[in-house]
Amino acid sequence: MVRVVGHLKEMMIASLSDPDSRRIIRAVMVRPKSAVEIEKELDLPQSTLYRKISDLKECGLLMVEKYAISYDGRKEALYACPFTEVRFKVGREEIELELIETKESLERRWFALFFARQDFS
Repeated sequence: MVRVVGHLKEMMIASLSDPDSRRIIRAVMVRPKSAVEIEKELDLPQSTLYRKISDLKECGLLMVEKYAISYDGRKEALYACPFTEVRFKVGREEIELELIETKESLERRWFALFFARQDFS
C-alpha cells in the first residue's frame, strides 16, 4: 500500500475526478493497451487522450507496462493501471489517499530499486 501526500495527492484526486481519465484507467484495468487501442475503444480525440495519458502517468495512475512493435514497425507503449484499489479516508484536517498496487507495479518498483545505480565513492 502506498500513501499519497502533497502535490501528487492533489494531482491524483483531480485526475480521478475527471470522467475521461477514469475511462482511460478502466480501459487498461484488465490488460495493457496502446494509445491507439484506447483511442478506438473510448472514441476520444487523440490530443485529449495523449494529454490525459501524460497527466495520469505523471501522477502515477498509469504506467507503461511494456513496449510492443506495431504492424507498421513503430515502437508503441502499452499502458496499464498500476493499482487494484484506491482508498479515500476523510480526516478532520484532510483527505488521505491510499493506493493498493498490482503485483506487476510492485515488481517493477523493486527491480528499479535493486538495480538503481548507487555511488559508493
